[in-house]
Amino acid sequence: METEYSKIFITAWNTVIESFSYRHILSADVCPVKEYTDGNRCIHAIISIIGDINGQISMSMNAETGKALASEMLGGMEITEVNEMVTSAVGELCNMIMGNACSTISSTKANVDISPPTVVADEILPLLTIKPIYSITFVIEDLDAIDFIVAV
Repeated sequence: METEYSKIFITAWNTVIESFSYRHILSADVCPVKEYTDGNRCIHAIISIIGDINGQISMSMNAETGKALASEMLGGMEITEVNEMVTSAVGELCNMIMGNACSTISSTKANVDISPPTVVADEILPLLTIKPIYSITFVIEDLDAIDFIVAV
């Protein structure tokens, strides 16, 4: 299994999570893409990588994880439901992670940029237009796992 850029993505996750959260990433497991989707994941963000490298990234999490991360990103604001604030925060989280990762990739290998993220909640995960190569499952302290699917 080709896992190019996985260390860059994991480092980007750590950097971004540490910038707004007291939580720590407990594990980041790189593995083949699952043939199934976890029905528990109801918030999905997709972002494209464009330039010398083209690809897509998909990030999926459950409602409680999305609400908790959105609350922390918004300074502790109480969030009781998955709404536009949550999807906006998840989109911004994806944007921050990928911006960080692409800056690293651009400084060492290739010129790349990202598209604005597309975020959906309570819908089926939109299909990636590029075949996924691997996924990284992030386990963050006191939260459910987040799936990060890489297609580059």
